[in-house]
Amino acid sequence: MKKSLKSFIDGAEIPLLEEFLFSLPVGAPPIVLHNDIILAFAQFAEEKGSGQHVASCWRFLRRVQEIIQLGGQLILVFRQRRAICRLLRLKRGDDGLQELDVRDFLAIKERLIRPDLPYDQRSLEIDLSPFYDYGPSLRDPDTIGNGIAHLNQYMSTSLAHQPEKWTRALYEFLKLHQLQGMQLLIDGDLIPTVEELESRLEDAVDFLERSNCLDDLVCLQRGLAELGFRRGWGDTAGRMLETMRLLQNVLEQPNGAILEEFLSRIPMVSKAALISPHGWFGQHNVLGRPDTGGQVVYVLDQARALERYLAVDLRRAGIDIRPKILIVTRLIPENEGTSSDERLEKVEHADNVWILRVPFRNHDGSVVPHWISRFAIWPYLDQFVIDSEQELIAELGGLPDLITGNYSDGNLVATRLAKRTGVIQCNIAHALEKSKYLFSDLHWQNFEPDYHFSVQFAADLIAMNMANFIVSSTRQEITGTDSSIGQYESYQFFTMPGLMNVASGINLFHPRFNVIPPGVSSDVFFPYTEGERREPAATAAMSRLLFEEEDDDIVGRLAHPERKPIFSIARLDRIKNLTGLVEAYAGSEELRRSCNLILIASTVHPDRSKDGEEAEEIRRMHRLIDEHELHGHIRWLGKFLGKEATGEAFRVVADRGGVFVQPALFEAFGLTILEAMHSGLPVFATKFGGPLEIIEHGRSGFLINPTDASSMVETIAGFFADCREDEGHWLRFSTAGLARARENFTWELHCRKLIRLTKVYGFWKYSISGTAKNRMRNYCDLLYHLFFKARAEELRQ
Repeated sequence: MKKSLKSFIDGAEIPLLEEFLFSLPVGAPPIVLHNDIILAFAQFAEEKGSGQHVASCWRFLRRVQEIIQLGGQLILVFRQRRAICRLLRLKRGDDGLQELDVRDFLAIKERLIRPDLPYDQRSLEIDLSPFYDYGPSLRDPDTIGNGIAHLNQYMSTSLAHQPEKWTRALYEFLKLHQLQGMQLLIDGDLIPTVEELESRLEDAVDFLERSNCLDDLVCLQRGLAELGFRRGWGDTAGRMLETMRLLQNVLEQPNGAILEEFLSRIPMVSKAALISPHGWFGQHNVLGRPDTGGQVVYVLDQARALERYLAVDLRRAGIDIRPKILIVTRLIPENEGTSSDERLEKVEHADNVWILRVPFRNHDGSVVPHWISRFAIWPYLDQFVIDSEQELIAELGGLPDLITGNYSDGNLVATRLAKRTGVIQCNIAHALEKSKYLFSDLHWQNFEPDYHFSVQFAADLIAMNMANFIVSSTRQEITGTDSSIGQYESYQFFTMPGLMNVASGINLFHPRFNVIPPGVSSDVFFPYTEGERREPAATAAMSRLLFEEEDDDIVGRLAHPERKPIFSIARLDRIKNLTGLVEAYAGSEELRRSCNLILIASTVHPDRSKDGEEAEEIRRMHRLIDEHELHGHIRWLGKFLGKEATGEAFRVVADRGGVFVQPALFEAFGLTILEAMHSGLPVFATKFGGPLEIIEHGRSGFLINPTDASSMVETIAGFFADCREDEGHWLRFSTAGLARARENFTWELHCRKLIRLTKVYGFWKYSISGTAKNRMRNYCDLLYHLFFKARAEELRQ
C-alpha cells in the first residue's frame, strides 16, 4: 500500500526532502543512522538557507531512525511515536511511500549485510506477537512504564463486568493464601462462598467498630477468627477496619486505585531471592574488577532496604514473621583476596540478608575454579539453575515468595527458576548490551568471538517475555527518547543475518513494564554538610589519598592541589569513557588552568587486568597523560574503594567546591550520579541514557554530550566561571541536586513500589488463563532448549 509523502510533511517540501535523501553519501554498509542523518541535514540546510521548507524537513527527519540505501530507492525507519515505527520505501522521482511489512524489511536488511547467503536459505524467524492475546494492552506510548495502573484498571473493570468470575478468583486467592506455612486471611470452612464473605465482612466491620479491646491485638484476632478471618488483616483495629472496608469496596464498586490499595495490604512476601551470577559479587575488595560495578552496589542496597521494608510490611499486617533475603551469585574458589569462595556470607548492616554462592560446574560435575567473563558464562547457567534451586530451598526452608533477576544472565536464571517453582518473577536488566554496541545485531559474527551476542540476545528475548513484571530505572530504558530508541524497544524487531530474524521480539504495550528508580544507601551517601556524621580521621585520610599520596597505584602529582577538583569514578571500559573525559580536559586550556582532574578507575597497570577492553583503555589513559603532559594536572587512582570510602570521597570533593562528572557514552541509569547528588556534589552527566530522567538540566545538575568534547568542557568551565562570579552559584546546584535525589530516588520508595508490584502481579498471575500464558511459556521453552542451549554449549569448546 502506498501513501504520499504529503501524509508526513507538507507537499511543497517533498522536492527538497528527496534532494537531500538521495544526496546522502553511500557508506559500507549502506545504512545511515539517525545522528548521521541529522548532521548531514544540518550541513545541507546551511547551504539551502533557513525557511519553512527546511523546518518541515527537520521535523520529519528528526523521526527517521535509519535509512537503508538501495540505489534508486531508500528504506526509511520512521519513528512515528515512542515504541511505534513505520517502515517506508521511497523510490527516486516517486513521491509515493510504500509501507513495508517487518518481515520484508528484515529480509532486505539481512540480504544487504549477507549477500552471500543462498536465496533459498531462511534464517530462524522469531515472532512472539501471537502469544500476547491475554490480558490488557496499552494504547498510548506515553503510558508505557506504568503498567501497574493499567493492570489494576483492567482487573477492576473485569470485576465490575464479570463479577461472578473475578470475585470468585479473588475469594479463592484470599482463601488459599499462606505465608511460611501459616494460613492467612480467610478460613474456607467458616466462609465457604463469596456471598458468605460479603456477609461476614459486615459482621467483622461491626465487631471492629464496637470492640472493647481495641488495643489488644490477640483479642482482636480471636474475635475475627470466630467470624472466619485469620491473621493478616492488620496490626491494629484501625488498620484491620481499613483493609476490610477496602475489600468491601472492591467487591461492591471496584476501581483500579482501590484494588491496588487492597492488594498492597495483603502479606505476600517474606522471603526473596535476588539473582546476580556474574562478576565478583561481594562486600569488600570487588568493585572495579571486571564485570563488577554498580550492579553489585544496587543489589546489596536493594536487599538491605527490602528486608527493612518487609519487616514493617509484615508487622503492619499483624504477622510475626522475620523476612529473609538471599542474594544468589556465583562461587569462585580462586577468590583473589575476595570472599567469593565463601558459600554463605552475611550482609553487613542487615539482620537476615545473605549472599548465597553456587559454583559453576563442568559436565563431569567438577567445579569451575576461576572467574569467567559475563560474556562467556552462558553454558554453565542451566546446571546453575538446578543447583541454585536446591540451595535456595535448603537455606529458606522452602521456596521464596519473589525471584528477581539482574542483568541478562540473572534474568535468564530467574526465568528458569520461576518456571520450575511457580514463584512470581521480576526482571531488572540494568543494561542491555544490544544498545551499547553499534550494529551489534547486524554484525553479530564480528562480535561473536568476544561477546557471544547470539546467545545473549536469545537469553534476553526469553527472559523479558517470560517475566511476570519488568522493572526499569527510567522510562527511556523501555521506549527511549523522542530521538533515540530505548533498550527494550530495540528488541521489537531486528535481524542477525544468517542466524535469526526477529519479527516481534517484545510487546512494549503489555502492562508488565514499570519504572521504579533505585536509591542509594543513606547511611553511606549523605551530605558533606552533616559534619556530625563524618569521622575527622576518615576525612583527612581521604583528602590525602585524593590529593597528596603517592604509590605505585597512583599516577600524577598535582602542581596546584588548591584548584577546584573535577571528580569521576568508574570502571575503565570504553562505554564509561573516562579516557574521553581526560582527552577533553587536556584540550581545554581554561579547565587545565583552573581545575584538577581526579579519577578513581580500575588499575593503572594493564598487565593486571584480565579484561582486554579494560587493558586497552588503561594503556590509552597512560598515552593521553604523557602526550598532553597532564602529570601535574591529574590524579589517577587505580584503587578499589569500598562504599564508605567512596561516600567520603564525594564529600571531600564537595568540601573543596568541586564537581562530579559522569561522561559515559551511554548509561542505563547511573548510580554514581545519585551517590554524588545525595552527597551534595553538583553533577555533570551524559545525556545518553538514564541521567536524562535523574537530572533537570540547568536546575539540579547538567547534561553533557560526551561525543562533543568542546561542548562538554565548555559546560563544565562555564559552571566554574559562574561560581567565580557568584559565590552562591555552587551551593544552589548542590542544594537543588540533593533535594531532587531525596524526593525521587530513595530505596524506601523503591521497595514500597517493588512489593506493591509483586502483590498486584501476584494476583494477576493467579487469576489469568493458564492456557494463554502456557503458550508463551512453551514457545520460549523451545527457544531455550533448541536454540539457546545449543549455541551456549559451543562456548565450552
